Amino acid sequence: MSSRNDGNGSGSGRGSTGSIEGDHILRKLEGNGGGASQRPAQQKGTAPTGTGTGNGGVTAALAGELRASAARASGGATRPNELKLPTVKAPSLDNIQVSVPQDTDITQEELLMRFHEMVRSRSKTRERAPGEPVQMGDTVVLDTLGYAEGRLIPFSARSGLELEMAPSDLLPGLCEGLVGTPVGGGQEVEVTLPDTYPVEHLRGVRATFLVDVVAAREVTMPVDAESDAFVRSLGRGTTLESVMESIADEIADERADDMWLEAQERVLDELVLRTEVELTVEMVDEEIRQAWSATEARLLAQKDFAPDELQEALDGWLEDPNTRLEAERRLRIAFALKAIIERDRLQLSPEKLNEVLEEAVVPFGLSVDEARRALANPSLAEGIRNSALQVVAVRHVMSKAQLQFEGVPGVFSGNGKQLR
Repeated sequence: MSSRNDGNGSGSGRGSTGSIEGDHILRKLEGNGGGASQRPAQQKGTAPTGTGTGNGGVTAALAGELRASAARASGGATRPNELKLPTVKAPSLDNIQVSVPQDTDITQEELLMRFHEMVRSRSKTRERAPGEPVQMGDTVVLDTLGYAEGRLIPFSARSGLELEMAPSDLLPGLCEGLVGTPVGGGQEVEVTLPDTYPVEHLRGVRATFLVDVVAAREVTMPVDAESDAFVRSLGRGTTLESVMESIADEIADERADDMWLEAQERVLDELVLRTEVELTVEMVDEEIRQAWSATEARLLAQKDFAPDELQEALDGWLEDPNTRLEAERRLRIAFALKAIIERDRLQLSPEKLNEVLEEAVVPFGLSVDEARRALANPSLAEGIRNSALQVVAVRHVMSKAQLQFEGVPGVFSGNGKQLR
């Protein structure tokens, strides 16, 4: 399906851009002052972990993550006696201009996949009992470890990974190889890592995944998913066509958010180019070590990995070129923001903390209520406040930037104001 104009313009008096994503960007400008502040950005290159804090409140493990975040916010080191941090001059915020390319058209495949997910969410389910074999079409919860060339694959340690048992482009044959595995049991599955696998040097390599099936649900899809009665029950319209239009709007809205997030990433990249920082190998290693300790290390410790095995797993992260590049980028951004905070005397008032709190605690997997409870604990509050101050700094930088979106008329500031 190609991008379309739904005939309603932008709803703002600015007219239509002729692009569904462009129209949604303009609507966001009118609705909340622009930007994607309600959908915070993920760090570039962040490795998937499959781990989360759940709903159990602030844990001891989370306290370590908050301390690591506080360290990264102040320069990336938790061992200041061992790592000497450089003095950084705050970069100029004058004449920051970025352009964001227009996204590709919404495809028929995207629409059908989103419709499939919608139907699946309304399907009948049954928890499979321990020992019952899983089948294609089930929803499964997995713990995984991947090995290639005799070593643990970086970022392959996943805990509580929930997915549909269906063919996958990322790990071809994985789900097919799990068919018949009992709930509570494990399986070794061999796959050939595709050309798109995140760890570049392992693309095309034969790998073995050790998979524990933690839980599974049998899903019975309705046979009348395209009937008028079922379509109406979705609450998205009275016809299949209107449901698809609704899905297209939903995807376009997400893409509009993504374009704002991409604009922010490009502004931060420009900040990196303007900031002179002498980073040492030890600083980058420490940044990677902190990220690994807060994610993969926890699961491996639970799996009773020996110290030499843990070191080998960490080495996989330390030796991955893309991981090193992204760690270096994070450090340069952190140093730049810290210098800007000091030069421009940015403050975290109680009002400002309240305004940015939801965004600031995204890296910690906390709800706002959990974050407020954590703020009452001095050992946790520092990490949250540092993260919140970084958000304030990013917003300050964005307010100085000039953004252009391909397919959208005009130039905007990073806080959504149209400049011309």
